[in-house]
Amino acid sequence: MSEPIKILLICLDGCDPSYITPSNAPSLEKAMRRGASITCESMVPTVTNLNVASILTGEFPSSHGIIGNYYFDESSGSEFYMDSPEFLMCRTLLEKASSKGRKTLFLAVKEKLRKLFCRGATTSFSVENPPEPIIRDFGEPPGIYSPDASIWLLDLSIKMLDENPYDLAFIVTTDFVSHKFGPKNSEAREYMKKIDDRVKLLMEKNFIVGVTADHGMSDKSVKIDLEKSLVEKGVWAKVIPAIKDEYIIHHQNLGGAAYVYTSRDNLKKISSILSDLEGVEHVIKKEEASQRYMLPKKRIGELLVLGDKDSVFGPVEKGLYEDVKLRSHGSLHEREVFFITNLEVDARQIKFNKDVFPYLLGKLD
Repeated sequence: MSEPIKILLICLDGCDPSYITPSNAPSLEKAMRRGASITCESMVPTVTNLNVASILTGEFPSSHGIIGNYYFDESSGSEFYMDSPEFLMCRTLLEKASSKGRKTLFLAVKEKLRKLFCRGATTSFSVENPPEPIIRDFGEPPGIYSPDASIWLLDLSIKMLDENPYDLAFIVTTDFVSHKFGPKNSEAREYMKKIDDRVKLLMEKNFIVGVTADHGMSDKSVKIDLEKSLVEKGVWAKVIPAIKDEYIIHHQNLGGAAYVYTSRDNLKKISSILSDLEGVEHVIKKEEASQRYMLPKKRIGELLVLGDKDSVFGPVEKGLYEDVKLRSHGSLHEREVFFITNLEVDARQIKFNKDVFPYLLGKLD
């Protein structure tokens, strides 16, 4: 009797399509050339928690409720990292599968993602905080601010899927490398070759395998202080970076998207001030943002601000602008991602990264 088919979806955190080249990732690039792939769009803002939520639920943010990595509750004035399942407004596909008796696996480099999405999974853990039996059997994991963290995770995934009868698995790496190195950098190329080797091994097994990304990555050269620009014009508002999380070494909490919370009385003036800033590409009112990007209206700010390709938002010590040198995401310029699989791809069924997991699950029907 043949082994039951397993479904595995790998999310390469922050893996911009520019990293997948014949020299960097020959197996993935070959799959792209033979048509087993498609370019699709991530959710906006292009940050991790929001996009992994969409990938894992198959839903837009308006349904799952995650608006970014960070959340400001206007009613209480409290601020939270969006890393608890309490913020999810619907079940993940792993949770649904587990409720039907399927064995499911969720593995991540970052503990914040395990905490947010572990509910209902048969097995879940992170490289950042692995259980003692994993350390005993597989050794101490590398630090999460290391290219080796994602490699360690994929090696462990191969071992666990070989030795355990999981029906459905989701693996998400970390974007430390793409934040630190561009696709032509030798460190990035070495990292992608190692990723490619592991993905090739998994694709050669009796699994249905899909590979996607939560967002892309761009070089950034300018930091803009949105909040200070308003204060200087005599207006106060709460500016929340969508990218803000616990892992500041990755991106210093500087990204190309921010929510602005304020009273509606000041909205017109604030919108005008922010729109006039060089490097601000879009200032979008709540109603339009919720419709255009399918965001939950009750959780987002009165405005969504998106930067141009070169700009990020954050505090500036002197003036409103500061030169920076980093790689980050959050804006529309990191929206293009990919879906690669060991199946044929029907482009009509996949427009967004949220569509890829339901597409793979549909192959079992």
